[in-house]
Amino acid sequence: MNSPQLSRAALSTWMAAAAVAAFPTWEEWRFRLQPGEPEIRACFGGSMETSPLDPLRGDLDVLLRDVTAAAVPVLLVVVVFIACLGHKSARQEGRRAAGALALIAVLEPAVPAYGLPDPDDCGMITMLSPEWFATVLGSWGATQFCLLGAAALVLLAARITGIATAQRPAAGVTWRRVAALLVDYVILVVALPFVVALVLLVTGLDGSPSFATNWGLVNAMCVSPVSMDPDRLIALPMVLAYFWAQHSRQGWTLGKWLLRIRLAGAGEAKPGVGRVALRTLVFPGAVFVPVVGPFVLVIDVLWTFLDPDGRTLHDRLARTVVTPRVPSVKPLG
Repeated sequence: MNSPQLSRAALSTWMAAAAVAAFPTWEEWRFRLQPGEPEIRACFGGSMETSPLDPLRGDLDVLLRDVTAAAVPVLLVVVVFIACLGHKSARQEGRRAAGALALIAVLEPAVPAYGLPDPDDCGMITMLSPEWFATVLGSWGATQFCLLGAAALVLLAARITGIATAQRPAAGVTWRRVAALLVDYVILVVALPFVVALVLLVTGLDGSPSFATNWGLVNAMCVSPVSMDPDRLIALPMVLAYFWAQHSRQGWTLGKWLLRIRLAGAGEAKPGVGRVALRTLVFPGAVFVPVVGPFVLVIDVLWTFLDPDGRTLHDRLARTVVTPRVPSVKPLG
């Protein structure tokens, strides 16, 4: 397939998008290398109202904490530019990249845990409360506007670069995969504390009696040499088994079943248990490794823009593909 011709206007727009996306990273490192006076706050007690969204907020906070410092926005623009030169689905890739940039812009100020303005109260502002919305909007700054500006420039650059004549095979399931993952995430957040408590009770292991996922799965289960608690060592294999067992047996998790997608082998055959195990270790397994996890997730996502079929890196390594789930039709008679 011939690469689309790149006009001077398209190249200039791509360069502008990269420059605008890089500005927040430059600002972030300027702040980190020349920090101001630290603010010390001491308080005792406080209200701790929780929200059903706290687990997701906590995990997104961990995963997005260093996105700007690691230059992920500008890397995304560069990767999509390369992808647009390699095939004719420039508009499709531009929309996906612009959506990712806009999502980062909106989520970054929304996922930190904000403390109450009263210096004597150690409580946190409840998510989705009027005070929370005011605090989040007040946290918007140059980073958010630059990312939204970069998203708009990417859309324009992709439109100038070429016209999508056909969607890639994975294009139709991208957002359904995200929704399915959210469903599985909710199931694990709710069920895992009960299952871990039951295993600790049955085995008699000395684990934390209050293992909880109130602040997210990643926060609860990151395993490292300094955090080898029995409850974490039990919870992580259970999460991996949740994905591995269902994908190996029927090709979908509960989330995928609800969103009508499934996991198949690259040749439409059912993937073997070994390939599914490798896939599960890369994702979600690697996400729970401290420091490394967020970078594995970034590489996995960026790979989808360069992959000829739009597959993730863990699917490419395991030779699997996520496709729409077609209901089986019984023959008449």
